Amino acid sequence: MGLTNTMIFKSNSAPRRATPGVLAVLLLASSSLWAAPATPADPQAVIHGLDYIGVDYPGVFSGGKIGNPAEYAEQKEIAAHITDAAQALPAHPRRSEVVNAVKAVQKQVLAKAPAQDVSRGARQAIALIMETYQPVMAPGVTPDVAQGLQLYQTHCSGCHGADGRGDGAMAAGLQPPPANFHNFQRQQHRSIYSLYNTISLGVDGTAMRAFDELNAGQRWALAFYVSTLADSGAQTTAPEALLARPEYVEGFHDLTGLVQTSPEDAALRWGNEGVALLMYLRAHPEKLPTGKETAGDIARAMLAASLQRLQNGDREDARELALAAYLDGFELMENQLNASRPDMRNNIEHQMSQYRDHIKDGAPLEQLAEEQRVLVYLISEAEKQLQDNPASYAMNLSTSLLILLREGLEAILVIAALVSMLLKTGRRQDLRYIHIGWSSALLLGLLTWYLADTVLALTGAGRELTEGATALIAAGMLLYVGFWLHNQSHSQKWQQYVKQRISLSLSSGALWGLSLIAFFAVYREVFETVLFYQSLWVGAQSADRGAILVGFASGAAALGILAWLILRYSVRLPLAAFFRVNMLLMFLLAVILAGKGVAAIQEAGRFPIDPIDIPQVPLLGIYPSWESIGVQLALIAFAAAWFLVQRRRARNGGTIPA
Repeated sequence: MGLTNTMIFKSNSAPRRATPGVLAVLLLASSSLWAAPATPADPQAVIHGLDYIGVDYPGVFSGGKIGNPAEYAEQKEIAAHITDAAQALPAHPRRSEVVNAVKAVQKQVLAKAPAQDVSRGARQAIALIMETYQPVMAPGVTPDVAQGLQLYQTHCSGCHGADGRGDGAMAAGLQPPPANFHNFQRQQHRSIYSLYNTISLGVDGTAMRAFDELNAGQRWALAFYVSTLADSGAQTTAPEALLARPEYVEGFHDLTGLVQTSPEDAALRWGNEGVALLMYLRAHPEKLPTGKETAGDIARAMLAASLQRLQNGDREDARELALAAYLDGFELMENQLNASRPDMRNNIEHQMSQYRDHIKDGAPLEQLAEEQRVLVYLISEAEKQLQDNPASYAMNLSTSLLILLREGLEAILVIAALVSMLLKTGRRQDLRYIHIGWSSALLLGLLTWYLADTVLALTGAGRELTEGATALIAAGMLLYVGFWLHNQSHSQKWQQYVKQRISLSLSSGALWGLSLIAFFAVYREVFETVLFYQSLWVGAQSADRGAILVGFASGAAALGILAWLILRYSVRLPLAAFFRVNMLLMFLLAVILAGKGVAAIQEAGRFPIDPIDIPQVPLLGIYPSWESIGVQLALIAFAAAWFLVQRRRARNGGTIPA
């Protein structure tokens, strides 16, 4: 889902001064200490400062001696500022633990502790901040290292050189000189995340600026490429084979583990073999044994990013991410959870909605941080519930059956009604228009799903907007057809109309109109149905996946039987009664689709939600909000008024509408 692609770091606004860039970032992030105490510091800035100390301190203080007094003074100043910034971090039960860990690093720097102790303390403090505040610190998609090489040649080779040895055409006279990425003694302390932070934040007081004109995906690709330049000398045969061993699966099971591991970390944990594997995966991140993120992973990552935006003061972006946590994450768990713990599903859905509303209403950061923490816990508990109590064969079958029945009911009713109308009026030869409509919708729906999943990166909000807009268009068209059917059922000359006018009407474009109605009725269902089945399939045990197929086949058979019954019995009705029955069906479906359309757009965050205390009945398009119910009531009132006008005209001897 690419959360980090929305992360933006800027240091250009920090005052230019002869201090390391990380210090400028920390000054900016912790300015609340003397300017606005209510504004919390950014955990990422504290992490960046700790990383800077962990990497640079060994070069400043080695062999028991200070190599450069000026650089050591900067190390002390950075340590002081990250301590102040840590004290200004957002409220959290473990904040004091984080502050103590950062203070411990500061004390080590002041005491001129051995380099390995300072680096170890910095790593431990970083790990604690990551565990406590859960900042989003990994790329959302696997970076393209080849793209990173192209970006390096364009943006970095002028200073760092074509091969990354710090000998570029612009390097002469730069103080400090550009980094030599082949210097493994220095680079062994650097993780890919550390490089990403430097590219994103820059180093103030040096020629290393923030590359904020690159998006996050490009910065990750660049960081990955640069990380491959440090030659550790460690070799191993068949590095891919190592990924099957449990110790490496645990360390490199996803991109997060890869980008946060430095060669030094790998050496301490696994020795030279681990370093060799790390360097191999840096060059080939696509070889990671990463499965697709679970719905719970996506929801938690989105919520973490939402809280981070809140801490940065960006409430609008935070609300969008909170919405994405539901649409792109938790919503895909709902079908499975409904079968075993509907109470848990309702509770989480309600609390996620409440969290979004509180963000919009300007609730205090401490309250929102607590709500976010509770949501992360609840989603993890829901995931545990599904793992500990996997759906049985019968449950998977029934869930699969109900998904298809629920999503396909409106579509099959519309198509069956349109087909029966053509059959009743002797237009069997024109059934191809209906078949073109629904089959095109089926194919385009599957194509849309494929492109959204692999190419377009369509978000949950985009999906809901598509479904909502399609539903409202379909509702409008069904309402029009209902009016048309009403005219035929109430006309005194309907027999003459049927014989003379229907043929003309259906040959002058109306047939393609019916095809469009069939298209919209099916298209809106297909995309969501595929997503539901996808999540159901992934969550099922291998032995129970056959139940999903049986449920799908049973649902398709049930829909087919329903269509057959409608066709068989509706065409036997007298023509006037046939028109009336289908008219009522069209109006009912228009009202249902209107309610669903408004609700979908509300879920996408584009319409407001004013709750009303009524039960939710999705099958009838009834959702507990004034907006959704209001649109449905307006349609009913409009239709009723239209009927009254038409009846009055009929009593007064009105003519048949053309």
